[in-house]
Amino acid sequence: MKPITVLACLFATVLALPGQAQEKGSRMYKCIDSAGKAYYSDKIGPECGQASELNRQGVVMPKKKPAAGPVQPKVDPAAATPKAAKEQERRDQALIATYTSEEEIDAARDRSLAIPAQGTKSVEAKLEAANDQLATLKKQADTLAAQQKPLPAHLIEEVSTSQKQVARLEADVAQRKAQADAIRAKYEADKKRFRELKGTDAAGK
Repeated sequence: MKPITVLACLFATVLALPGQAQEKGSRMYKCIDSAGKAYYSDKIGPECGQASELNRQGVVMPKKKPAAGPVQPKVDPAAATPKAAKEQERRDQALIATYTSEEEIDAARDRSLAIPAQGTKSVEAKLEAANDQLATLKKQADTLAAQQKPLPAHLIEEVSTSQKQVARLEADVAQRKAQADAIRAKYEADKKRFRELKGTDAAGK
């Protein structure tokens, strides 16, 4: 008899227990990875190249067409130019008044990144612990699957909860890193504009 994979066993057990998993709003997906291999999971990971949602009977559900968004009004570039120019002038004056050198801009950037970096490290530590817990649960499921034994309902619930926690922490880390990248980009743009303004001032002297 062929060994039962953990994900296949989890999928079959969830379908067999609608009162536990399905009624709680969990979803199951059929994923096709880059190698063309199909597997089942309750979330869509980055390795899932093509995903299809399944219903309670394990049948692929048709994809819903996204609703058409509101029509965006057209903006007249000529009307927006004076206001944009005035705003840019205000920003330039504030930039020159705030910094006297590029080193000061770098120092301000580092100060702005310090607290977000601490928060990211804290979440990454929680993510590492959550991944360790999920690995332990999957190991227990692997052992039962190798012995051709059914997975207990509590183990299925713990695996599902642990997977959701890992996904939530991964999203949190990604969001924090994106915010840090936005801070770096903002100060890099400020530094570039600072050079331009100083270059113009120097040329005008």
